[in-house]
Amino acid sequence: MKLSVVLLVAMVAVSVAMAKNVPKRKGTLPLELVSKMFGGYGPLPKVPEGYKPSPYTTEGRFTSRINHFDPQDRSTFEFNYLTNDQYYREGGPLFVVVGGHHRLDPYFLENSHFRDVAALNGAFLANNEHRFFGTSVPTEDLSSENLRFLRTEQALFDLIEWIDFLKREVMGDPNARVIVHGFSYGGALATWARQRFPNIIDGAWGSSATVRATVEFSEFTEDFGNTIRVKGSDECYSAIFRAFHTIENLLDAGLTERVSSTFNTCDPIDADNALQVELFLHLMTLSLEISMFEDFDIENVQNVCNQLTDDSFDTSMEALAEYLKNRYADVRDCFDLSFENFISILGDESLDAPQNLDYGLRQLNYHICTEFGYFQSARSREQPFGSKVTYDLFLEECAAVFGEWLTSEVLYDGVRLTNFHFGATDPRTTNVLFTNGGIDPFRYVSITQYQNLLSNARVTPAAFYTEDIRSISGYDSEEMLETKHMVEQYITTWLGSQISPFAVRK
Repeated sequence: MKLSVVLLVAMVAVSVAMAKNVPKRKGTLPLELVSKMFGGYGPLPKVPEGYKPSPYTTEGRFTSRINHFDPQDRSTFEFNYLTNDQYYREGGPLFVVVGGHHRLDPYFLENSHFRDVAALNGAFLANNEHRFFGTSVPTEDLSSENLRFLRTEQALFDLIEWIDFLKREVMGDPNARVIVHGFSYGGALATWARQRFPNIIDGAWGSSATVRATVEFSEFTEDFGNTIRVKGSDECYSAIFRAFHTIENLLDAGLTERVSSTFNTCDPIDADNALQVELFLHLMTLSLEISMFEDFDIENVQNVCNQLTDDSFDTSMEALAEYLKNRYADVRDCFDLSFENFISILGDESLDAPQNLDYGLRQLNYHICTEFGYFQSARSREQPFGSKVTYDLFLEECAAVFGEWLTSEVLYDGVRLTNFHFGATDPRTTNVLFTNGGIDPFRYVSITQYQNLLSNARVTPAAFYTEDIRSISGYDSEEMLETKHMVEQYITTWLGSQISPFAVRK
């Protein structure tokens, strides 16, 4: 009954040894866990090892305003972008992959269903790096004062001005039609760009587009539990349920020494410290997500469940503890539950700290704490991960990292304004297609039912996060093929063809 730990939204794994400013204690938290805890809703699909970019892909830097909304502030910065003219035919459209909460990578420009549709339409391809990520940072450090320029509205103006530059100065065609595409937060940006600038953007496709901000995202843990039932087994779900509830019952009964010993915590668990208990339980949930969704392979759920239901352990709690110890044996000697050590990782304001340069942790967390939320609580009874993790843990983290000014009122107002500005699940926009997977938990903050004129939404049964962005292959189900053909037909229609977007390709 060994337990594998997983994380749905982790970015590329980075060794704790790389973190120069992270506490050197061998018990420190692995960055893959920290990246998931507050950065976990915009992961990059896996890039094949040793991938070499196409010779047709070139790099560039675009100069943009740091503050687009203050005419007295003329300060500028440069952000990275990629272009590829391999398939471009004179007079063809511009296809843009919208950057999100991650570094720029040519793989997503050169290998995707969007690239394939671009090739069919003779399109010029481009991809931007979002401000404050990778090496596109407009300030000398990531202090709270400087991060005030990390706003969705600012990023949209970066995108639109860059697109205008590409059309006029690079393509030499100011009248070129523009189709934008992105996934997760990048998908949301793509759809919002069409909504705000219909005179510039002719159509947008968002895959797993996180368009609805919410402070508490309890649907995530609910759906995670359901995925364990569907892709694993009821027995596996029950084993996890028993493990978490046994831990909570022991802590409530004051038997903290038994829990501390079983999980090899660096210091004894303080059952009276609600913040520490919540952090402990939440990190274990994240560990399960990491393993079960590793490499975006949903079949890993069954592999983990096989260990969870191994009868060589006396209890489910022991199985969970053994797995965690084995999983992180190379990076820690004990399980560190120090909230202060956790905060120190996110508190580093330097640009070159691996948690910021490679993961974008501090800047991503600022964006979440001020505009989006998405805090994965365990308050619902329809999930197996206990009942003690609330959004109080995340609110405490936001204030501890960025300052006491970041109160719950600031967060709630930020979430409200995001939904107010962009319309959440009713954006009243045209020429947009929203696609989601039937077992992708982010569909709960996306749009799964929507149709007006040439806008629509589709959920692909049994599909996982961003599966539909990949090129068509022999592994695609009939439903996935239908989704990908729908994408192609909508884009073709937005470009001016008379092809019906409602026809189903045989």
